[in-house]
Amino acid sequence: MKVKTTIRYVCFHQSKDGGRIFEFRVSESERPDRAISVEIPVAFFEGQDRIHLQEGVGISYSKLKQFLEIGEASDSPRMLCLNASDLAQHRQVVPVLKKRRHGSALPR
Repeated sequence: MKVKTTIRYVCFHQSKDGGRIFEFRVSESERPDRAISVEIPVAFFEGQDRIHLQEGVGISYSKLKQFLEIGEASDSPRMLCLNASDLAQHRQVVPVLKKRRHGSALPR
């Protein structure tokens, strides 16, 4: 039987250095629910190429999802930390555009 995994965003709060910690609840069909957090250091929120707070949840979710897909050990950490390669990988992903319906929505 395939393991069903659900990742649910709970909240965020500021870390000691001024970064952000995004809290998630991971539910799997074969193990008890657990809390895992993703920390984004303050440096990623500064400068010209900074990320916006609104992007933090999506980037953190992607990091956590990738971590779980790799098949982490049963003694997984409760805190993951985003690094520069995680951010670069997230920014390379091209968003999927929804197909438009044929025809115009505007009257002619």
